[in-house]
Order: sequence, then structure tokens, then C-alpha cells
Amino acid sequence: MNQEQRSWYGVRSFYRWLSWENRPYEERVVLFRAGSADEAVELAEREAAEYAREGDFEVLDMLQAYRISDGDEEVGAGTEVYSQLHALDLPANEFLDRYDSGPAHTRTVD
Repeated sequence: MNQEQRSWYGVRSFYRWLSWENRPYEERVVLFRAGSADEAVELAEREAAEYAREGDFEVLDMLQAYRISDGDEEVGAGTEVYSQLHALDLPANEFLDRYDSGPAHTRTVD
């Protein structure tokens, strides 16, 4: 039996926090090993539903898959896990302003 080659995919997903003040949005990129982009999205849908259940989040209806590497390539430090081109005719500062959502919710660990 010929084993299907599995590649690494980064899948971008979006959430709305239901129980945190101002109900912020979250964007995540999670790695999956799959035989196709469609399979990676299916795996991501299941993972996103579980993540949302555990954290009291709403899963938004958009997943974007990006093939990172062929099955035999290593994934590690410095590997690009997601990329998206934006075909917008804007000056750089306007482009960045468009994607700057204000203060980020961050956590620091001592």
C-alpha cells in the first residue's frame, strides 16, 4: 500500500472571546500535518472547536490554510508558518494602520 505524502500546513483561525471585557478577537496559526489543504482545514476545524469550548470563545467562520513544506522537509526555528499577500494600493503607514487594532492583549511570564 502506497502511503500518502503528508505535508505541514499552518492554518489561520479567528475567535471572539465571550467572557473577557470588550470581547476581543483572537487570531491563531496552528500547525497540522495533512495530505492536502482540505484535510488540514478539517483538522483545524476540529481543533478550533475544542479550543473554543475550553476557553469560552466563539469560532468565526474563516480558516485559511498555508502549505509550509513538503512531507520530507523539517519544520523548526525560522520556518515560515503562514504568509498572505495583500494587493492593496496603500502607503505603508496606511496599510499598517489598517491592521493595527489598538493595544494588544499580551501576557508576560517572569
